[in-house]
Amino acid sequence: MNYTTSMHNDEVKQNILKCSRCGLCQGVCPVFEEIKDEKTTARGKLMQIWGLKKGDLKLNSKILKNFDLCLNCDKCKLNCPSGVDTTGVFNKEKKINLLGRFLNSVFVFNLKLSALSFFSFFKKTPIYEKKSDILYFEGCIAKKLKKEFKLQGVKLKNGNFECCALPYLTKGREDIYKKIVKYNEKIIENAQMVVFDCATCYSAVKNYPFKNPKNKEKLVFYTDFYKQIEFVAKKNYKITYHMPCHLKSSGVKLEEIENILKSIKNINYKQMEKADSCCGFGGDFFIRHPKIAYSISMKKAKNIINTKADFVLTSCPTCLWSLQFSMFINKLINKNNKIPKVMDLNDFINTFCAVTLKKQSKTSQDAGKCELLL
Repeated sequence: MNYTTSMHNDEVKQNILKCSRCGLCQGVCPVFEEIKDEKTTARGKLMQIWGLKKGDLKLNSKILKNFDLCLNCDKCKLNCPSGVDTTGVFNKEKKINLLGRFLNSVFVFNLKLSALSFFSFFKKTPIYEKKSDILYFEGCIAKKLKKEFKLQGVKLKNGNFECCALPYLTKGREDIYKKIVKYNEKIIENAQMVVFDCATCYSAVKNYPFKNPKNKEKLVFYTDFYKQIEFVAKKNYKITYHMPCHLKSSGVKLEEIENILKSIKNINYKQMEKADSCCGFGGDFFIRHPKIAYSISMKKAKNIINTKADFVLTSCPTCLWSLQFSMFINKLINKNNKIPKVMDLNDFINTFCAVTLKKQSKTSQDAGKCELLL
């Protein structure tokens, strides 16, 4: 069961008991790699939750701190050989007090987002199609920072969705999460297709507990369209790609993105070491735990710089922020002028590439849906 809001207490118990305590979550947890504390791994958290449920442990500040040391990257869940829905358990078991409810309210979240306006003072309001059944899911970061989302050969209408709701679910505000899910599903119900350009939003909405399961089939990540098109870069470029954690957890494979990049003429693609390792941003994790986030981001930056690429591309607004920060810091510290430029994959294609021809139709379900629109 992937739908975290449908996880009841007995399902929480079943998932905890499924944990074989093998410890493989240690090998994929970015936080554990930094601090080497067993209590912060998925296995450690599950055992603490079980201890609280049995009454062997009492909730205290130390346990709450252990629970908070999580990037919500889903790596423990994706790599669990026992199939434990670790993320679902953690989100279901989040406990917050009255102050916590206020700090994680819609009002405070919007207040935080408004601060981003400082970085987009000259941002113009994007213009989308008024009449289209193909909707664009504009995420919270995109609303504040990103320019118009353009997709080759597709007329998009802004769906005017609410937040994907993941920030509330991961903070224990399942009540707000459910309201947003209900609102967004009404919009999806009347759409032919919903296109995403944010890995986190795509992963979050794919995991909605849809009343109509067919609505999930309408969700498409924009890179599926690019499987159908051949591009040529205007110049010879060497590029690398950072795989967002939530893009992987949504079911998109790194190989799919790499195949698109490798197919672009005049492009020399170089895979970085640990291309799918976390960038360290983790929503507001970098604010709560800056030292750990900084260390993770610097490791990612080193792997990027070692490729000697002209560009490092990604497909998530928050990852984009994190990579830009780490590249900037490296340029200052190392006084290196050969730092790769950070860009969104779609922006790179729109800016530096041209369409040569449409490829023959694919056999995959998503590719088939996109083929009809090109």
